[in-house]
This record gives sequence, structure tokens and C-alpha cells, in this order.
Amino acid sequence: EENTLRVRQPLAELQFASADSNTAAAIGQLSDVIREELNIEQVTAQDNLDDLVGYSYKPNLKTLGPRYGKLLGVLRQQIPELGDDVLGPLRRGENVSIDVDEQTVDLTPDDVLVSTEQAADWVCTDEVGVQIAISTVLTDDLIRKGMSRDFVRHVQQLRKDGGLHIQDRIRIEYSSDTNLVQAAVEEWGDYICGETLSDGIESSGAVPDGAKSVSVGNASVTIWIAPLQ
Repeated sequence: EENTLRVRQPLAELQFASADSNTAAAIGQLSDVIREELNIEQVTAQDNLDDLVGYSYKPNLKTLGPRYGKLLGVLRQQIPELGDDVLGPLRRGENVSIDVDEQTVDLTPDDVLVSTEQAADWVCTDEVGVQIAISTVLTDDLIRKGMSRDFVRHVQQLRKDGGLHIQDRIRIEYSSDTNLVQAAVEEWGDYICGETLSDGIESSGAVPDGAKSVSVGNASVTIWIAPLQ
């Protein structure tokens, strides 16, 4: 959602890391489910995601002020300088103690505001000690695959609008001036036909009345179907 990527658009990779070995193992065991549910081609476990995501920390004056009012000036300066090595446990829901002017300051996760700095072409998040990064790079292969998913959705809607029964077979025709659409149909035609109970899919310039203009990826396509006897 942050990158306005369509749900049906496949993405290349999700990387994850957790300091807790049991958590990392559990996520790894669910990798097939993650790939299917999130439309991700590859799920990769890493020791950390330091190359993809960084963190900056600032004191939360609303929570620290009532407890350490006299030290706020020092905390404003010191907390951003401590970095992830010291304050990282806060992201995992743990408390951290630091020394400020010969006094121990106990920090809870609510006491520090954490900002994420992510690498280009990745979106990153950190939830209770699990780092997650998803690649947002769209290759032509991924775009064509996403188009095939869109194509299937539109044909299924045409079947529904036409009152066809689930076992009724059809023929699909479409019209588009976009080369990428034609390439997607050529590559994924068998998939489209299999998902829609179609005996064939063809490009045609003769668009009949009642044909539906839709968006397939970022391209405009006109699609129509005909039931087979």
C-alpha cells in the first residue's frame, strides 16, 4: 500500500531477519504460505537487514519529561547518538538502561521514537523484533505475470456478468495496442485459459458491442468472451 502496488502484482522477494532463532525458524516454515498470500516470488531468511534498513532514535519528551525533566537536554543529545547497538532492544519490546550524568535512565519502548530509513527499491518494517523488507523493483517478467492475474480477474467477472455456469467453457478475445499486454498473453495464455475454462484466447481488431474495456496492469484492454456450445 505504501508504494501503491496492486495486490495482484507479483513481487520478487521478501527478506526477513529475527534475533530470536525460534521466531526465524517459524517464519521460515511458513515461507510457502507467505509467498502465496503476499504474491511474493521468493522469501529469504537473513541474519540481519542492515544493508537494507537503518534506524534513528529520538527521545519521547511526553513520557520522559515527567520522570527525567532535569535530564531532558542531555537525553535529547545523547539518545540519537547511541544508535541501534544500544537502543535496538527497544524495537523488540525490551527495556534499556543508559547512564546519563552519572544517573541510570530506564527507557521503555514508549520512551523513544524510532524512525526507519530504508534502501531504495525496498520497503521495510520492524514488528516486535522481526525485520521485514520487500523488493519493489518490477521487472518485465513480473509485470507480465501481474497482467495475467488481472486478465483472469476480468474474464471471471465477464463470466459472472454473463450468467455462465461454473462448468461452461468459453473463448476469449481481446484488443490492445500495448505490446506488453500481447507479450503477457503469449507467455501466460495457458494459465489464463486454465483459470477461466477457456479453450483459447486470441487478439482481434473487430470489437463487438458489449465488449468490456478494463485495465490490465497499467494498460487499457478490451475483452469479450463467447460461450462454447
